[in-house]
Amino acid sequence: MIFSIKNLTKINLKPNTMKIQFSIILLSLFTLLQGQYKEPKFGKIEMSDMTMTRYEKDTAAGALILFDNGESKFVLNNERRFKFEYERHLRIKIFKKSAFDIADFKLKLYKNGSSKEDLNDLKAATFNLVEGKIVKAKLDKSKIYDEETKYYIVKKFAFPEVKEGSIIEINYSITSDFVYNFRGWTFQYHYPALWSQYYFILPEYFNYRKSTKGYLPFDINKEEPGYTTFTIHYDAEIGAGRNGDRTSAQNYDIKAATTECTLATKDVPAFISEPNIDCEDNYIQSIEFELASIQYPNEIRKDYTQSWESVNKEMNDDEDFGQLLNSKGFISDTVQYLCKDITSDKEKAIAIYDYVQKRMKWNEDYNLWAPRGLKKPFMERKGNSAEINLLLTLMLKTAGLHAKPVIFSTRDNGIGITFFPTITKFNSVLTKLEIAGEIYLLDATDEYCPMGVLPANDINGDGRVVDDLKGDWVKLETKEKYKEAKSYFLTINQDGKFNGIILGSYDGYAGNIYRTTLSHEKSNDDYVRKLQENTKGLTINNYSITNRFNKYKPLHDSLNVEISDNADIIGDKILFKPLLFESIEKNKYTLEDRKYPVDFNFPIVENYYFEYTIPQGYQIESLPKTNIIKMPDNSISIIYSITSENNKIKIVYRRTVNKILFLQTEYKNLKEMYDQIVKKHAEQIILKKVI
Repeated sequence: MIFSIKNLTKINLKPNTMKIQFSIILLSLFTLLQGQYKEPKFGKIEMSDMTMTRYEKDTAAGALILFDNGESKFVLNNERRFKFEYERHLRIKIFKKSAFDIADFKLKLYKNGSSKEDLNDLKAATFNLVEGKIVKAKLDKSKIYDEETKYYIVKKFAFPEVKEGSIIEINYSITSDFVYNFRGWTFQYHYPALWSQYYFILPEYFNYRKSTKGYLPFDINKEEPGYTTFTIHYDAEIGAGRNGDRTSAQNYDIKAATTECTLATKDVPAFISEPNIDCEDNYIQSIEFELASIQYPNEIRKDYTQSWESVNKEMNDDEDFGQLLNSKGFISDTVQYLCKDITSDKEKAIAIYDYVQKRMKWNEDYNLWAPRGLKKPFMERKGNSAEINLLLTLMLKTAGLHAKPVIFSTRDNGIGITFFPTITKFNSVLTKLEIAGEIYLLDATDEYCPMGVLPANDINGDGRVVDDLKGDWVKLETKEKYKEAKSYFLTINQDGKFNGIILGSYDGYAGNIYRTTLSHEKSNDDYVRKLQENTKGLTINNYSITNRFNKYKPLHDSLNVEISDNADIIGDKILFKPLLFESIEKNKYTLEDRKYPVDFNFPIVENYYFEYTIPQGYQIESLPKTNIIKMPDNSISIIYSITSENNKIKIVYRRTVNKILFLQTEYKNLKEMYDQIVKKHAEQIILKKVI
């Protein structure tokens, strides 16, 4: 029997005909391994840590994790249910102001109906060195603030009196009813760590799938058999006398075999992010758990998402997902109106897709379920990703089109898992539409994506189609490109300033990004002001734009500009970099050895044309040479062409990225290529005064 994962909150252990009160005795205790880091007591700060001013193995680090220890184990509560206890003890040394944000802490506690997670025994303090003595500043519990939603509470607080040289320390425990979401652990951080350890005990009743990420070796990776005895105190209904007296206070022991695991890493390097990474969490060292099955003594095993077919069935049967697609009364008239006089299925789909995009405002919540149904979000014109795209699916189905929902993981949520059945690794919904054998993937949360073009954050592996049969997979990929073209027509003045116009064309993802950027500004004037503030020497005298709201056509802009501070006057010469604002001044790939792929998200085509008019009385002394730079497999190519004729200098620059994903083995070539690009872009045009 398959139980609902979404609603799985309570696991019961029920001996027959007993009124039971539980207490728990854990008989298996953790013994420190030889040479293992021994966790200090809370508040016991070493003076050597207090006086430390930097970490020798990473002198640029703004902070150092001195230790981060976690432990999870199962217990029984008084209501005959298993829950788990999670404890964390963390101590951090802060070196620089740039790391002060690490002292802003958040703890997320889940809830669902009567089931919940509780925060217990919170201790947090800041330690500073004052006149040679260690001074402790405790967290004021009244300064803890709650942000509450339907399914969780976030507790937020800041450590007091944090300054350069401070040590902050926190110790807390969480008891959780959600045995499905057994807590994982992250062993790597954006700051270096001396020690990170996770110890957990799993009783034989619970079978979890474990998945690890990252590239670091574990210094301790130990798994040992053990046992835990749960001692049950109960009132037995025996020995009743004539007056109804009952004998009570008997003990009953349940001994469970366990697996005791210790994972630890020492001298952990900081995780350094670079451009073109899909999701940091895919590569940071960590472990996660997902419940596969539960089997108590003398009971039938209960499987959870035992197959992808069962995932499909569960999502279809869910009242906040599949069942919502069975009711269409509230949108029938709307669909009929939208499709009136339209005979083409594709035109019907476009009409419905555009309508949902325009009507529904996304609340920026990625979600797998629509807890408010679909009618309420429709009436309120606002919803999460599931509500909006399930509504889209329902409207397409109502129009007689072949539409199905797809559950998937967004890029910032990590890669979707396909090698074992799961639901919890997905976090959002989109729509698969099939018309005359052609597949369209639709996500109406982004109002600037044309039909059939996925938002960039959706392009992430495979999505699971939920249908009336067994379900299927669909590749979350795009044929669309980032297409940008600019033409600079500029006159060079004798004072080194430029005047002229810049014409731009933005199509595909370039148009989507531009339109999204404009939507965040109150007006075009605000956009122009920020563009000038963020672009050295740029003054925009006039700005116009066309096709801003027509996402099915390229967006065009025109800028009448004056450009200063981009040329040097040295004696009788004018020197400047010909690509101006399009030049790359630094190689963005800085790691010597990158452990994770380079992901461009989508193919890229950039075309730039520059036409300079030389000032009267000047002639060309030096021009950069024409060059082609490319990857060995031509997956990325740079064409740089420069010519001169009469008083004109013409430059054609083209960059194409034909491949989205570059593996770690290709990183060295990519890094070297960008070194060449930076060097090429630094070359200057030199004009010399001759009159």
